[in-house]
Amino acid sequence: MDKHARIDELVAFLNKCCDEYYNKNNPTLSDAEYDALFDELSALEKETGYVLKNSPTMRPGYEVLSELNKVSHDIPLLSLAKTKSAEDVYNMALQNDGYLALKLDGLTVKITYENGVITEAATRGDGEIGEDITHNAKVFVNVPKSIPYKEKLVVSGEAFIDIPTFQKINEQIENDEDKYSTPRNLASGSVRQLDSAICAARGVSFVPFNVLVGFDELDSKLARIKKLNEFGFELIPHLILDNNDSVQTTEEKILKLKAVADQKGYPIDGIVFTFDNVQFAKSQGKTSHHFKDGIAYKFGDPHFDTTLREIVWNISRTGQLTPIAEFDTVEIDNTNVERASLHNITFIENLKLLTGDKISVSKRNMIIPHVEKNISAENDNREGYTLDLPHFCPVCNSPTQVKVTENGDIPVKVLYCTNSDCGGRQVKKYTHFVSKAAMNIEGLSEATLMKFISFGWINSLLDIFSLKDHKDEIVVMEGFGEKSYQNLYDAIENAKNTQLSNLLVAVNIPLLGKNAAKTIEDIFGGSKDKFLTAIASRYNFSEIDGFGESINDEIYNWFDQKANYDEFVALTEILTLKEAEQKEFDTDNMFYNKTLVITGKFSKNSRDELTEIMQNLGAKVTGSVSGKTDFLLCGEDAGSKLAKAQKLGVRIITEDELYTLI
Repeated sequence: MDKHARIDELVAFLNKCCDEYYNKNNPTLSDAEYDALFDELSALEKETGYVLKNSPTMRPGYEVLSELNKVSHDIPLLSLAKTKSAEDVYNMALQNDGYLALKLDGLTVKITYENGVITEAATRGDGEIGEDITHNAKVFVNVPKSIPYKEKLVVSGEAFIDIPTFQKINEQIENDEDKYSTPRNLASGSVRQLDSAICAARGVSFVPFNVLVGFDELDSKLARIKKLNEFGFELIPHLILDNNDSVQTTEEKILKLKAVADQKGYPIDGIVFTFDNVQFAKSQGKTSHHFKDGIAYKFGDPHFDTTLREIVWNISRTGQLTPIAEFDTVEIDNTNVERASLHNITFIENLKLLTGDKISVSKRNMIIPHVEKNISAENDNREGYTLDLPHFCPVCNSPTQVKVTENGDIPVKVLYCTNSDCGGRQVKKYTHFVSKAAMNIEGLSEATLMKFISFGWINSLLDIFSLKDHKDEIVVMEGFGEKSYQNLYDAIENAKNTQLSNLLVAVNIPLLGKNAAKTIEDIFGGSKDKFLTAIASRYNFSEIDGFGESINDEIYNWFDQKANYDEFVALTEILTLKEAEQKEFDTDNMFYNKTLVITGKFSKNSRDELTEIMQNLGAKVTGSVSGKTDFLLCGEDAGSKLAKAQKLGVRIITEDELYTLI
């Protein structure tokens, strides 16, 4: 075989082995076999000088950290103002020439080179402080390990995972609940991995969009980006925009760039315009939230017409039956879409859906399939419309029941299976228990759990912690082996050291989500004894801000069932629950001991991050607006909570105002 062909073969095979090891947890080669092939590849590359860009020899030695350290940004990594109007973009270009570029949907990262080598890489974080991910930046697909520029160079850009790679990784995950929701979520988690080998195996790419330090002799941003391209960085797709353009040509150029992203399989959430002249851009200044040297154009979600063929009902771990629309296949963003969640009964009734209807569907944020409207119902008079609900569970054939719950402040009707022992419900129960948000036990997919259940090894949550008793049978199962079993054993043992809030989430008490569970943990100091004493004494959880009678009732409905109570107690006896840290608050800050609700979409921090920020200030973050609410932290696309807060006279603050106040 030709030596170049052998190198091609070895690179493809070793990358496949890396994927099996780190993503599938199912290695096909021993470490010794992998090392022998790696050494052969390295020798061939040295002999021929033929080295592929994605060769595993181009990755430095992998590093495993115990935690990610914090990094302060000398130059803040702020976002941009946003618009959905091409005219707004055009008006900015009238001020000074610039260019349009893809707004990649990943994680903003800053990489620092000194003397030609990477010395530091960090995530954007809150714009002021990020996390040190130097070990992972060194294994990004298209980041050069060394460059000929010896002065200090600081580059900002986007770390992302392209859509084909995202889809491939998701296809390898059997349990739908464990699949990644978006390429951005996968990239974000991959960039923050403690083990750089995992990041490398997931194929994280990096495209620079700005030079923060260096190339002082170049007064053009685009010239600086092109200089990076000469060093081995990928050049971000872009088009010049100046005062010779019009609103129409601006729109045309935006669409041309979107077509480029589609062709390359890049996840994007818009197009960015930025002034090209470095000094002019700096002269525009900034707000606490964004620089004024550019603007981000956000796409709307295009709609596609199709025909509804059937509504099927899938059961969840709570027994809720979720309606799924199945329709004639439509191609959206180069993928075939034929199913979308209909959420609940109320959603279907609002659309007045019937089999055979012509409907309009989209992929919201270019990711999540969604039924937007019912075209047939708009043309028909459907007065007196009624939905034909299934009277029996499609899994166990037990009777179904309609319950009214709340989505925010809006009551919605939801269908449930009444059989707590429903087979479909049970496997979802175990799948939720081991999920990342709950006990975080890797290696137990829904398919694997179904096998263990069918073998009679799992009949209760407690049995998960006794799987070691079946080691001899597990190691010979297809897809397992000594290493996979050991990984599973380690994950189960590690899960025994957890917190009260994780356990409360894991056992799946209706209406008791992550924030509510964390509040309970804080109130009882993470102590299982204090919590169980409170249950025995009928502690009134509705007195906790944001809980209400509904959560209080659901907690006692759950614990009043002897099987639930006994299982919970038994779990606390085999788990080690860490006591909650006693936080010391600055009681002089204006949010201390105040009740706050968060609603809408935010650009600088996620809602979970904002919740943590406010809780660290001593605020009580709740899920619904009431007369007890002191503040509403309001982002974009806020709904009924904003209207209710305005009606009640609650003080409303924006994200920018929040950072100013704190």
